[in-house]
Amino acid sequence: MNPTEGNPPLPDIKDIAGPETLPSVWETVALIAGIVIGVLLLAALIYFLYRKLVVTKKPPLTPLTIARRRVREIGGQIDVLESNAFSLALSDALKDYLSARFGDPLRYETSEEFLVRIASAQETALPGSVRDGVTEFLSVADEIKYGRPADGELRKQPLLEKAGSILGIETDSNRAVATEIQAG
Repeated sequence: MNPTEGNPPLPDIKDIAGPETLPSVWETVALIAGIVIGVLLLAALIYFLYRKLVVTKKPPLTPLTIARRRVREIGGQIDVLESNAFSLALSDALKDYLSARFGDPLRYETSEEFLVRIASAQETALPGSVRDGVTEFLSVADEIKYGRPADGELRKQPLLEKAGSILGIETDSNRAVATEIQAG
């Protein structure tokens, strides 16, 4: 049996093809450079997305953190600020904190209005321990702000420590007292 019977003739076999021309050195360098640049751009994109989505997500600052920072900054200016300006700055920092933290309208009241309100009210937004500390603080702060006593400069440090104790900031004198209590 002849496989060519009735079938079209088979095409002629062609010779083996010669080698194709290789790309030039510059084409090879350009191809490698393009791949490297592409990988670097991809790495930069991944790094940017990682920093944007993961690393930079910091929790928002709490009212307590903001108040502590402000009180520390004001404490750093204890020698620079006059007693009434110092007292006013501390008072504003504490009022802003209490307004934000407890939803108390203290920030928008005079100290006298606040003191009358908490003295007559059975329930306030402020816990009892905070209320007592704030009442004492505001009384002294207003006396320094508006009375301008002769010993106003001497009263700044105790006022700062009172604000710090309300906010839970440890001062050097608080640490010394705590150390004495622990040692005794």
